[in-house]
Amino acid sequence: MKFYIKPKHFAQYRSFKIRDESQGELFKIKGKFFLGMRTLTMKDMSNQVLYTIERQFNPKFYRKYSVLNNHGDEVAKVHRSYGLFKPRYTILMKDRKMHFEGPIYQHAFSLHDENEKLAKIEKRVFSFGDAYEIDVITEKDPLLHLFLVVVIDQMNHERKKFRS
Repeated sequence: MKFYIKPKHFAQYRSFKIRDESQGELFKIKGKFFLGMRTLTMKDMSNQVLYTIERQFNPKFYRKYSVLNNHGDEVAKVHRSYGLFKPRYTILMKDRKMHFEGPIYQHAFSLHDENEKLAKIEKRVFSFGDAYEIDVITEKDPLLHLFLVVVIDQMNHERKKFRS
């Protein structure tokens, strides 16, 4: 499944829409921020919450986030730590561990588990203008994988703005 986000919405605002190939609106993303990302929520077009990510208190150098489903149950944890020149992200779910490959700062990366590529994001030029194309490859939990790719990309935007 392919999804699209126009860059002006992704880079400048904390709320934007995810669209399909024909530019139909599918999902809304809304963030609440104060000196860096605290929460980010994905809703369908009828305002039903699908997923939310919340930053957890952690006195250590890295950040921890909890991914919650529409019932408030934790479905994954995101750990953000820092390498030599770039952040590193690890996603832990109860049955698997995921990681990212590719240049995250250039917004051209992919999400992988131990066995396969799950989703990827890259900037593309289309007749309707530049957009980020998110290709969710896996059939299992496609909306969760879409949300995780959006979350990591948004974390990078916020990190550049606030240096959190």
